[in-house]
Amino acid sequence: MSDKYGYHKEQLQSDIVFIDVEVDVNSKKILDAGAITGDGLQLHSNSVPELLSFINGKEYICGHNIIKHDLQYIQKAANADISKIKPIDTLYLSPLLFPAKPYHALLKDDKLQTEELNNPLNDAIKAKDLFYDELSAFGALNNELKQIYYALLADKKEFKSFFEFANSHYSDINAVNLIRTGFLDKICRHVDLGKIVKNSPVELAYCLALINTDSRYSITPPWIIRNYPEVERVMYLLRNNSCLQGCSYCDKSLDAKVGLKKFFGFDSYRTYDGKTLQEDAVKAAIDNKSIIAVFPTGGGKSVTFQVPALMSGESVKGLTVVISPLQSLMKDQVDNLEKANITEAVTINGLLDPIERAKSFERVENGSASILYISPESLRSKSIERLLLGRNVVRFVIDEAHCFSSWGQDFRVDYLYIGDFIKNLQEMKNLENKIPVSCFTATAKQNVIQDIKDYFQEKLSLQLETFSSKAARTNLKYKVIPKENDEDKYDALRNLIDAKNCPTIIYVSRTQKAYKIAKRLSEDGYPARPYHGKMDKQEKSENQDAFIRGDVDIMVATSAFGMGVDKKDVGMVIHYELSDSLENYVQEAGRAGRDENITADCYALYNEEDLNKHFILLNQTKLNIKEIQQIWKAIKDITRFRATVSNSALEIARKAGWDDNVADIETRVKTAISALEEAGYLKRGQNMPRIYANSILCRNAQEAVDKINKSEKFTGPQKQHAVRIIKKLFSSKSRKQATGEEAEARIDYISDHLGIVKEEVINAINLLREEKILADTKDLTAFIKKNENKNRSMSIAESIAKIERFLASKFKEEEKLFHIKELNEEAEENGCDDVSPNKIRSIINLWVIKNWIKREQNDLSKNHLAILSNYSEKDLKDKLAKRHELAGFIVDFLYRKSAEDMPPDEPDKEEVLVEFSVHQLKNEYEKQNLLLKLNVSLSDIEDALFYLSRIDAIKIEGGFMVVYNKLTIERLEQDNKRRYKTEDYRKLNQFYENKIRQIHIVGEYAKKMISDYKEALRFVDDYFQLNYTSFLGKYFKGGRQDEIKRNITPAKFRQLFGELSPAQLGIIKDSSSPYIVVAAGPGSGKTRVLVHKLASLLLMEDVKHEQLLMVTFSRAAATEFKKRLLDLIGNAAVFIEIKTFHAYCFDLLGKVGSIDESQTIISKAVERIRNNDIEPNHIAKTVLVIDEAQDMDIHEFELIKALMEQNEEMRVIAVGDDDQNIYEFRGASSEYMERFISEQKAQKVELTTNYRSKSNLIEFTNQFAKRISHRIKETPVIPNTNENGLLKIIRYSGSNLIEPVFKSVLSSGFTGSTCVLTCTNSEALQITGLLLNNGLPAKLIQSNDGFNLFDLLEVRYFIGQLNSSGVEYVISDSNWESAKKNLIYKFGKSTKIDVCLNLIKDFELSNPKRKYKSDFEIFVKESKIEDFIRASGETILVSTIHKSKGREFDNVIIMLDGFNPENDEKKRQLYVAMTRAKHSLAIHLNGNYLDNISAKDIVRINDNHRYNPSNLLVMHLTHKDIWLDYFISKQNILSNLNSGDELIITDDGCADKKGNLIVKFSKKYKEKITEFINKGFKPSEARINYIVYWQKEGTEGEILIILPELKFVKSEMKSETGQK
Repeated sequence: MSDKYGYHKEQLQSDIVFIDVEVDVNSKKILDAGAITGDGLQLHSNSVPELLSFINGKEYICGHNIIKHDLQYIQKAANADISKIKPIDTLYLSPLLFPAKPYHALLKDDKLQTEELNNPLNDAIKAKDLFYDELSAFGALNNELKQIYYALLADKKEFKSFFEFANSHYSDINAVNLIRTGFLDKICRHVDLGKIVKNSPVELAYCLALINTDSRYSITPPWIIRNYPEVERVMYLLRNNSCLQGCSYCDKSLDAKVGLKKFFGFDSYRTYDGKTLQEDAVKAAIDNKSIIAVFPTGGGKSVTFQVPALMSGESVKGLTVVISPLQSLMKDQVDNLEKANITEAVTINGLLDPIERAKSFERVENGSASILYISPESLRSKSIERLLLGRNVVRFVIDEAHCFSSWGQDFRVDYLYIGDFIKNLQEMKNLENKIPVSCFTATAKQNVIQDIKDYFQEKLSLQLETFSSKAARTNLKYKVIPKENDEDKYDALRNLIDAKNCPTIIYVSRTQKAYKIAKRLSEDGYPARPYHGKMDKQEKSENQDAFIRGDVDIMVATSAFGMGVDKKDVGMVIHYELSDSLENYVQEAGRAGRDENITADCYALYNEEDLNKHFILLNQTKLNIKEIQQIWKAIKDITRFRATVSNSALEIARKAGWDDNVADIETRVKTAISALEEAGYLKRGQNMPRIYANSILCRNAQEAVDKINKSEKFTGPQKQHAVRIIKKLFSSKSRKQATGEEAEARIDYISDHLGIVKEEVINAINLLREEKILADTKDLTAFIKKNENKNRSMSIAESIAKIERFLASKFKEEEKLFHIKELNEEAEENGCDDVSPNKIRSIINLWVIKNWIKREQNDLSKNHLAILSNYSEKDLKDKLAKRHELAGFIVDFLYRKSAEDMPPDEPDKEEVLVEFSVHQLKNEYEKQNLLLKLNVSLSDIEDALFYLSRIDAIKIEGGFMVVYNKLTIERLEQDNKRRYKTEDYRKLNQFYENKIRQIHIVGEYAKKMISDYKEALRFVDDYFQLNYTSFLGKYFKGGRQDEIKRNITPAKFRQLFGELSPAQLGIIKDSSSPYIVVAAGPGSGKTRVLVHKLASLLLMEDVKHEQLLMVTFSRAAATEFKKRLLDLIGNAAVFIEIKTFHAYCFDLLGKVGSIDESQTIISKAVERIRNNDIEPNHIAKTVLVIDEAQDMDIHEFELIKALMEQNEEMRVIAVGDDDQNIYEFRGASSEYMERFISEQKAQKVELTTNYRSKSNLIEFTNQFAKRISHRIKETPVIPNTNENGLLKIIRYSGSNLIEPVFKSVLSSGFTGSTCVLTCTNSEALQITGLLLNNGLPAKLIQSNDGFNLFDLLEVRYFIGQLNSSGVEYVISDSNWESAKKNLIYKFGKSTKIDVCLNLIKDFELSNPKRKYKSDFEIFVKESKIEDFIRASGETILVSTIHKSKGREFDNVIIMLDGFNPENDEKKRQLYVAMTRAKHSLAIHLNGNYLDNISAKDIVRINDNHRYNPSNLLVMHLTHKDIWLDYFISKQNILSNLNSGDELIITDDGCADKKGNLIVKFSKKYKEKITEFINKGFKPSEARINYIVYWQKEGTEGEILIILPELKFVKSEMKSETGQK
């Protein structure tokens, strides 16, 4: 035949023509054509008649992909029949004749390789070269193969003419026999070849061509998989479908043991309890079954899926996709295989650098990889989808498969997308057979296994066969050691390490703990390394390698360590804290004793508090239904005008009102979106940037490369990138496969394949467009709202620019610490009207991204930032000016364009989509006739666009913005009223409920292990083997079933709720009433109930600390709540927001608050909330708690209403006692509490048991309370005791009660705390003075009217001692302690030292973790001096009634001189005073209004003695009583004085002991002194009451001033005795 063939070839050269045409995609017209005959004649023309004439008379027409492409267009254009010419298509021949790698040099998948653009003649010449190579390759085949191909393909139009041309003709071929003989040992002997020959001949031919290569890494080209999907099934039947009878091929290539020996060198598989589970699972996979395997840690899980994967890689060139949640683990698996000389595995994940990522893509594409490890998140990537479409995917392996089940220990909503992805892939590939799956998990309960099986049955109709090992590890010994506290645990840890010197893993639950213990052990001489999941990649692998090599024997790690780590000789695992589930505990403990010849010890150091930490962590990390509803609300908002949007997770979180500082915010947003997707509300699209590097303008690659090299716009590395990109684009250019081309020109595809980061690809593409190498494509879109004039966008840009200019003046080229609220306030003073802390944060983020500044933010303080500028102030301002001018131009341009682009047929459209490009903007800007036009680059335009989008002036999508917007969301549920419901949340809720039980169960295991080893082991066995309901029924009988539903340990539950009354407990247990008002009588444990309610909200009711707000009326109350909460629930209380109304509003407006500035702040905040001027994350709350609700005024009530309007379903709990509303003078009224009850239909609960006062005191006050005309409480207060106290009413017939009251205190002999209550400040002062003069310890509860506590000298000195200079955020403990010592040393004799120390102590108690100087300053500014005046020992306190509210005393003496309770306000005042008493109450009065109230054991005394006014007068001078300017010249003397120092009174003022006049009285005060003297008083003594700082208006600095206390005594004592 060869002679014939040779002769024929010569003859036929003139009978064949090779052609290629270029067609317009839209009009389908031929634009250009090229042709060459076999003997070398050429044509290049765009004339169809010329082409037809050139073809005319030829017998054969040949080209690449001409049957489906060129010929159809020629036929249409010619309007003539060209069907007589016989077509030969090199496309279909190439996989048959060049099936082995390296493939033909002219081919890339289905395209001809070219560096030319739009030159059909060149492509025709290439087709000719390729065709003759194919002809030679065919000639070189053995005769049997030629016959097989002929038998299968000779009658198919794609091949028929080729056989004719090659003069290849056979008759009477038995294809089946030929294949059987020719492919003996290469395919299964029992495959039904007759059926395949009949039904799928082309596919069979392609498969045989590939099998015949005997090449491990040659694969079916992706275009064949796309066009002939049956090819995968045929390959499977030939080589991957093990026959029952056995045959030479199947016995060798599909034998599990042969595979194991071949790839891993082992002779046999591992057995469990004598069972061949591992081998059985491998066989099932080889048989293409879907399986679920439960193998213990170290049980050879990896080998179980790697053997079948490597075998099918060889047999059918298949790809096995392994989905695993842990990116670091994937890398370890690939590395471990490489150590075993297996290089067929790759991973594609976020930890790879671009080069590694590109290498992985290349290896999957070219067939050299048969195992691909990816994360569930990767399934969202378009590049990955395209990669898998081009390969024969033979199996999906899902690691950590318990993540599918809400019964498992780690349910992940993103796993639920896996089934949809596989289903979608099968549909896109038109697969008849389903792709099988293998699920693996180390520990799984029965219902978890069932859940996984149900999932795959439902999603993919797959039935999973179970392979579960029930065998416990026999070489592990368990022990649980109970320990009281951390110190005991550490000692036990050292003892265990001392007792057994071996490789040891110590498991801890928090990352900080890992560092702390590793450091402490190392310092104590036990070399140890830390390890946790979020650790830096390099440190992580260094520490891991050091442990595996044996350089260190101790690894202190979180649960992230050990997965996939193969260290056989770990002799001890110690759980420093118990794991959060039995599954995890067994898995972690199982990392010991992988070598079955050693006995390993597994210890757990147990303290029940560890479980509470798990509960708290679960509460903080769980995604509750409210949060998903907030995300849904945000998405409804974002998709108002269009169904599909592209946003970053952070943008969505902010829109939902989430705090930026929430841990793992991106993961949480994605989980919420997955949950909404699972419930059918939306569909998450694939992460797919819509930037294409298409429309090449150069004729060939060389021309483009020359242009790049000549250009001055590219830097060196950019040139290299651009050349690589251009070559890539030319090589994938094809005018015939429009579908694939777009994908290959997409930037993520280019980035993935060339290993260049996306940002750099975008930069290069932009420069290529600018150099006119690529055409400009309008890949940016702006959404312009109709009816919104450009002034809105402009004004946003203007206002941000103002703030930026201000910040540019603040940030210097050396690092400096800033407090964001102080910056915000300063910006406002500098004319930035609508500045807010969030805007400042956004600008700082923007500048950091642009590398204008460096920022260091403290994790623990949201408000502190250390900033260093990379530019001078002038440079920064120049950059801003340029950006701002461009931003203005862009806004103007886009608004003009939106008016032009308004679709005439859609005049009502809310938003207009404007398409544009960076180049277009640059050109338009340069066209302007401006005198001072800026010289702008593309990156300047990009910078301005990015800026406009970031500040929300214009919503821009697409283009380079894709790097920032990672999520594409399509809204499916169009009903705006539809909300995410409890039913939708069922799966997640079930998971969280189950997590709670798991924590209880692991705690139960620990207790059993302490008391009964065998019983504990049985408990574990039953947990995994029994049906879950049976297990719970067996071990948690009766009421214990409820106990393990609570996310709190039984002991903690008793501590929290054991001692509460039924009424108090009712409030705490009510988790469903949206609005609760607790009307709490005096002494009814209101504070306690609130503290326990807050604890319950946090620990039991699923409320996140950032979504909980409590408002109070005083800083002291806020501190008290914080202190009590910390005592009750520990660190979980640290982050709860408990603020005064004013402090919260200062916070909302981004100001540093102080009491004296607080008059209008609440109404300002309300106005800003209602105008939507406050960022959602400051006001998004799910629970609001109001303390002392009866004291609200109209502004505070409006604030509550405004917060309720913003948060649709916010729960509100208000607590108060309308009988104690005594601040009507400042607008407070219980009317607002009443309105809240009626308007919101709130549930009213009365707390009426009084735990404070004795029975008869309550009987007395109850009768008095009835006189108050309008009351919310309907039930009288009930005493908690039957004991009676001392109740005395002393009624005087005259006035001047100071002296008798003072004498009664003098003679009383009280024990316990005592307080004298008066109606006025002046009375309180006189009584305090008299008590002190008579040697009794007394303290006045005074206020700091006229100055802020921050101005007190002692306080200011202490603050000055705190060095938080430079960029130190936190005050160190040693600095804090030394500041206290210095304060005591300097001011130990000051009468205000107690106030200072109490203030410091309160701050310490409410900030136990870290102390910030700025926080302390704010704490001081918001506090009042009266809150820190406390009695110690037998000190008697003296106070006005108003200042006593909220306090309680053993003994209360009330002086009511001339007091008349004629109205409700006065009655409530007296009620408050009387209800302060615990044991004894004495009321001194000169009115008859208490005459007809009776009570048990009441003592009534009538005193008809006539008393004189007091002979002592005490005065506290304020700012207006002294000449302030006089102090300017006395500063040096003042600095050495103390509060309490004695002064000498002179005519003009007060002098120090040396006679220096240091205080001068004001003119008015001198007149007052004259009045006193005329009444018989003379000045007797003086002392310093306060030394404070004062700043004169209009001056810069502050000066010290003295506010003295003066005493006046009557010069002659006239005693008038009253006569009857």
